[in-house]
Amino acid sequence: MPIAIQPLRLAAAAASIVMLAACAPDSVRNIEAKGFNAYLDSLQTACPNMVVGSSNISEWLRTSGGRDDDNYVYWLDQTSRLYYRRISPAQYRDSVSAALGGKSDARALDCIVRNLPAERPTHPPGGKLL
Repeated sequence: MPIAIQPLRLAAAAASIVMLAACAPDSVRNIEAKGFNAYLDSLQTACPNMVVGSSNISEWLRTSGGRDDDNYVYWLDQTSRLYYRRISPAQYRDSVSAALGGKSDARALDCIVRNLPAERPTHPPGGKLL
């Protein structure tokens, strides 16, 4: 009987890995997201000293954040959704403010929105949507 259980465990582990990869932000999943990555790079100069709540976004941008930091992963995912026009600027402000800080951090979020490229894609390279 143990032999039959082993393939089931392998299948469950493989399914878990696929599901976790599907939940990753577009920029983490897709290294071809050159436009999005260039946008993030541009924010370092356009929006210095960005802080939302206790999260220092400018520091995340300088150090490429931390994959184990839930706030960073959430911010990156929401910013990706904003960049790819999957959420509106108002939805972005509301979701990031609620998760990371508060309405007092509007200056940083306004700068992020204000510096969005006018011409940007509606989905990540490869067409993968969450």
